[in-house]
Parts: sequence; C-alpha cells; structure tokens
Amino acid sequence: MCGMKIIKNKNITWIDIAKPTKQDIEFVAKQHKFHPIILDELLHVSAHSRVDIYDQYLYLTYHIPVYDPVMKTSRKAEIDCLITKNKIITVHYEELEPINNFTRNLTNNPHFKETAMENTGKLLYSIIEEIINFSMRQLKHIEENVTGLTQELFTGKEEAMLRKISYVKRDLLDYRIISRPQEILLKSLKETSIKFWGEGIVVYLSDLVGDHLKVTQHLENYQQTIESLEETNAQLLNAKTNSVMQKFNILAFLTIPMVVVIQLFSVDSFNSLLGENNLKLFLASIITVISITTISLMVFKNKKWL
Repeated sequence: MCGMKIIKNKNITWIDIAKPTKQDIEFVAKQHKFHPIILDELLHVSAHSRVDIYDQYLYLTYHIPVYDPVMKTSRKAEIDCLITKNKIITVHYEELEPINNFTRNLTNNPHFKETAMENTGKLLYSIIEEIINFSMRQLKHIEENVTGLTQELFTGKEEAMLRKISYVKRDLLDYRIISRPQEILLKSLKETSIKFWGEGIVVYLSDLVGDHLKVTQHLENYQQTIESLEETNAQLLNAKTNSVMQKFNILAFLTIPMVVVIQLFSVDSFNSLLGENNLKLFLASIITVISITTISLMVFKNKKWL
C-alpha cells in the first residue's frame, strides 16, 4: 500500500490511494460496507463522470483535463471519491498535481487543515476547489497559444498558421469534452448532497458551480477568439491565393502572342506562302512579340498588377 496516504483531523479521515491495487481495495472494503460493484470499479478507469448517493455514503467520479505536451492536446485524468459522514477515500490512477498540492497544504498549514477537515462535506469541497484551480491553470497553455497566434496573424505565414490553429482547436474541443460534464456533475452533487449533509453544505457546493462556470466562460472566450483568427487567416490565405492566380493568368496572357507566332510558322501552307522570306519574317515577328511582351510587363508593373 505504498501509494496510500492517510491524514486525520479529530473525527475526520482522508485516505488517498494512487494507482490502486487489489490489496488497496481490500483495505478500503474493510473501512466500510461499500457495494462490491463500486469497489470493483475503483480498479478501472470510468468512461463517464457520475455522482451516486446511497444510504450511508456517496460515490463520485470526477474527470480532470490534463495537457499532454507530446500530443499537444488535453487528455482525461480521473479521481474517484467514496464519502461517508466521517471519511473520504480518493482513488486515482496516476499522480495528480492538485492532489499533491492539497496534501502539502494539509500537511504544512494547520489552520487550513482545521478548516478543510471540519467535516467530510467541507473536505470534499476543498479537494474539488483545488481541482478546479488546477483546471484554470491548465487553461494557461491555451491562452498562450491563442495569444501567440494573434501576434503571428499578419506575418505572412498563413499556411503555418492554419496548422497551429487546428492544434489549438483540437485542444479546446478535447478540453470541453472533458470539462463540460463536470458542470452537470457539480449541479447534481449540490442537489443530492442536502440529504447527506444538510442545508449548510449548499453554499459551498454553489461556490464550486460558480468557480467551474469561470472555466466554461474562459473556454467560450478562447473558442470565439480562435474561430475569429481562423476566419481572418482563411481570408488572408484566400487573398494570397487569388493574387498568385492573378499573376499566373497575366503571365499566361503574355505568352499568347509568342505561342500564336510559333504555331503559325509551324504550318506548312503558311511557310510556302511566305517563300524565301519566312525566316526573316519569323525573326521580325519574334522581335515584335518580345517588344510587345516587354511593354506589357512594364505597364502591368506600373499598374501594380504584378
């Protein structure tokens, strides 16, 4: 049970288990008469967040967005909570920064420990509050990416911008997919927890709903910003493409006289009609075409069409 931490304060106990084993779950089973199905779920990652209330305990599955710098997007981390009137057992499948921070705060700050572990309702509030604060910090990389794209918008790197915008959009989408269900979970927890802790817990859980709403609002702002950047970048790329196509069309137009002359002199009947003067006329025609093309180029450049 090397992945287990136990912290106590008066009648309240917090047991935290990282990377649970069967021995860890057997230890949990001895703490309370939890349903065997619930205990079995603690050994596996859950697909969906949930909150269930039973006669003597609550079961909560909370998902946390964690940025993966290799994949350049957010992935889902999970923490499961079993809550009784005097004990909270948290289970997670990897080391989590918010849990480590919360453990240090309890260990190093006696006043915080006294306040946070007043009862299991306050303890659960404090844990989730730390998780939401971590989620806000996780938005920092999205903010930095969006700011960087804003500064890079008019530097003539539209094609590179398109790829970077796609990465940020995917990150935002993955973050939203993980984060949005937690809003529903917190509202459900607020409604069901009254039966478990009484009316006094409502103010704390309402605060959690409000704090999570701030995460959602930041996501929406970033989403609107990146969509505007994408639209502007697309317009710039389209303008650049049109400019290149215009230049190609002009150059194609300039080659028409040359092509006509060459094709005309390749016709045998035309050459026989000219007789011995066909070479002189061909050279004269080429010089005339080159002159016309040169003058046309100068005019187009003066008009800034090229």
